[in-house]
Amino acid sequence: MIVLDRVTKRYRAHGAGAGKLVLDDLSAVFEPGRTIGILGRRGAGKSTLIRLLSGAMHPDSGRIFRQGRVSFPVGTAGPFISTMTGRENAWFVSRIYGADPAEVIRFVETHSGLRRDFDRPFSSYTGDKRGRFLFTIAYALPFDIYLADESVIGGPPGFRDWCERLVDARRRQATLIFTTRRPRMLRRFADDGAVLADSRLAVFETVRDAIMAFKADEPGAEDDPQAEDEEVWDDDDPLP
Repeated sequence: MIVLDRVTKRYRAHGAGAGKLVLDDLSAVFEPGRTIGILGRRGAGKSTLIRLLSGAMHPDSGRIFRQGRVSFPVGTAGPFISTMTGRENAWFVSRIYGADPAEVIRFVETHSGLRRDFDRPFSSYTGDKRGRFLFTIAYALPFDIYLADESVIGGPPGFRDWCERLVDARRRQATLIFTTRRPRMLRRFADDGAVLADSRLAVFETVRDAIMAFKADEPGAEDDPQAEDEEVWDDDDPLP
């Protein structure tokens, strides 16, 4: 479970400016065992919200309560080290998050399709191989709450089909909170829907209500036909 209690976040401006208000007085309860999809347009603060939920960032005011093991954002390079091999990174993050390294390594070896590249430096991976590694290892770790920012699934098409099935399996065991600008992702995965707009978070009784509110706020917000060709991992942070 994650509870937001009047959470506010502002990015400071250089000089004497007031800065930009990103999230304003957010309160919500994300119940355990549910999949929550949060819709928001570009620049709405989705990445900021996920970082706050993960604990990577702190609010300026308000409180966030977490119960259970919370993931790093799925599909990102978060805790991984570019000079280490995939196998070494799998061992490293397993120890960080209290998982059995042998089980995690076995899972990644079996399902990522990396083969010999698993023992090559992470920095040498192509986009497809990077996606395979990042998504497989995120879902290999036994989190109670999985967080995803625009990237619930990813990798090349064949792998993506397997990734969808894995997400469905994890959803039955844990909580999944994800952000997206694509309504179809809520229709595919979410039990509950919310919309992040104008620095506020609105939680709706149904996914359908969330999608309708999102489209009403942004006409033309129906699924972008080009979205299928976009890379679904979004590395805002450079590798260490």
